[in-house]
Amino acid sequence: MAPNANPIESTLVIVVDDDPSVANSTCRLIRSLGMRGEAFFSGADLLNSGRATEASCLILDVRMPNLDGLQLQRCLKQTKPSIPVIFFSAHAGQEEEDQALRCGAVAFLRKPVRKDDLLRAIRMALEPTS
Repeated sequence: MAPNANPIESTLVIVVDDDPSVANSTCRLIRSLGMRGEAFFSGADLLNSGRATEASCLILDVRMPNLDGLQLQRCLKQTKPSIPVIFFSAHAGQEEEDQALRCGAVAFLRKPVRKDDLLRAIRMALEPTS
């Protein structure tokens, strides 16, 4: 790696939330941290794009119409099992949180998400496993 290369700049964090304002503002925050952020407004949009396999990390809303975040997580585990997933939700119950964490989510955050909490979760998700 070149001495001036910044690996964080090549980090792609994909946000999937059916609320465009939440998805877009989360992506702006991710970009302000020096990473690449891309927003999708449904799980189907992400799956149809083919971009999921390029992501370094996914941030998924739990409750979305048609394909919710937990279902999307299961679908993506089949194509890229090692992708770190962070969930966030304003309305999810304890059972949904427990299920997300049992299925391998790195973190489960409650909306509105504090910038520091999101940054901490992203850093945890991107830490190399030994």
